[in-house]
Amino acid sequence: MYSFKYSRYTYYIIIVSFVARCILSISFQLGNDESYYFTYAVQPDWNHFDHPPLVGLFIRMCTFNLHIVNDFTLRLTAIISAAVSTYLIFLIGTSIKNSRTGFIAAVLYNASFYSGIIAGLFILPDSPQMVFWLAAIYTAIKLIIGNAPTKERLYFILFGLYAGLATMCKIHGAFLFTGLGLYFLLCDRSYFKKPNLYISLLIYLLIISPILLWNTGNDFIMFKFQGERIQVHRAFVNFNSFITTLSGQLFYNNPINIIIYILCAGKVKQVFPKNKIPNALKCFALPIIIATCFISLFRTTLPHWSGPGFIPLMLLSGSVIDAYIDKGKYRLQRWMYASASLMIVAVILSVPLINFYPGTIGSKQMPRFGAGDFTLDMYGWKDMKNEFSKIRQLDIDNGLMLPGDPVVIDKWFPACHYYLYITYPLKIRTVGLGKINSLHKFAWLNRLEGNIKKGENAYYINTSENYKDPEAIYVNDFEKITLVKRIWQQRNQKEARYWEVYRLEGARRELGTPVE
Repeated sequence: MYSFKYSRYTYYIIIVSFVARCILSISFQLGNDESYYFTYAVQPDWNHFDHPPLVGLFIRMCTFNLHIVNDFTLRLTAIISAAVSTYLIFLIGTSIKNSRTGFIAAVLYNASFYSGIIAGLFILPDSPQMVFWLAAIYTAIKLIIGNAPTKERLYFILFGLYAGLATMCKIHGAFLFTGLGLYFLLCDRSYFKKPNLYISLLIYLLIISPILLWNTGNDFIMFKFQGERIQVHRAFVNFNSFITTLSGQLFYNNPINIIIYILCAGKVKQVFPKNKIPNALKCFALPIIIATCFISLFRTTLPHWSGPGFIPLMLLSGSVIDAYIDKGKYRLQRWMYASASLMIVAVILSVPLINFYPGTIGSKQMPRFGAGDFTLDMYGWKDMKNEFSKIRQLDIDNGLMLPGDPVVIDKWFPACHYYLYITYPLKIRTVGLGKINSLHKFAWLNRLEGNIKKGENAYYINTSENYKDPEAIYVNDFEKITLVKRIWQQRNQKEARYWEVYRLEGARRELGTPVE
């Protein structure tokens, strides 16, 4: 049932959250992962070391082909994706029950820290993926409901298209076909006899073929890297990793949302007696959630891997809350408003925490001053650009360095911050020295930036929260290593961290990591 009242409410959510995200996008600087994906836009490719290419292409589009690069344009893909995703989850909720269900699901979607902030504000592969993930579920629900059999082929084609594009954002998109196949296997095996299913699968494989072709020419390095992240090497169970992942999932998806899902779980059968819709949604939810939890028993995982798996739980809970409102029972609805309130409070508190906390919430011990302070990932990098520019210009004026001398890095973070906020805007080369597993995309950027020639000089920038001794790293690569300046940064009039700028003089040989 469609109601213009709840569609209007959903539009209000989309508009208000869009404006809020635009304001937030310029309220603090990009984090490690966000600034890293900027490299995907600078050097587009069919695939990259750790993820497929679409996030980089969307960044390039929203920065107008890199002509306008700032915190807002870099995050614009995520902001637009969140608005589109909110509308899509509203459409799915409307399809499975009514527009009030869609509205409730839209509230839960924006109240989740994963979908509302991690994928809704931060520019990550998850950001555009959520659009295609939700579009795929929408077409799958239309297919399973079966109200328009003449459109079955169209729905299969669209599912293959959307699942393929989701996978081109992040390899986790493969779970979409896992979910659909699992539903057919458990609930309706007649679909395996239909050619349209295999047409859909073929479309999916064609869309993701650039991933396979790129890896064929690069020793399947992405699959090796991702495989190492999930491969079980231990025979014993690591409960610490499991608890960390489980608690991370509870937090990322908003603890109050999790309470709502639990309260609604036992009431789904009352809303959907025939079980077709809830069975389908469970098939899209459980595989990725269970896989993440299982892997965490043996290896360290990232809790947001399972984020898309919680989307169907929002839809099922929205249906239950809607049914209880019809009965005049509003307890679950109050939980929903509490969840949204928690999100609003957390966002309001986060901006002053990042920008105005006095000093650091991390370590105050030297040399790793500020270590463990996650807020420093999103604070103060533009200040360093101005300081480094002054140091570099003085060295050039004094004949100590040349304008073409690069900055060297040995690990993708905090190199991604140096690249986005310092070397790229100053048009300075950035050269990665080290192992590919440490450099990630920066190993490929060496093709664009060029190697360091024998006898050439370079800079190395240290940041205290990720402190490394350049003498230990580059003693065999350069003739002389000199600390030029230590720069303390204050936040709200207290020391938060320091940077060090080193001159690396006289490369002993040509330096730069070839892509193998």
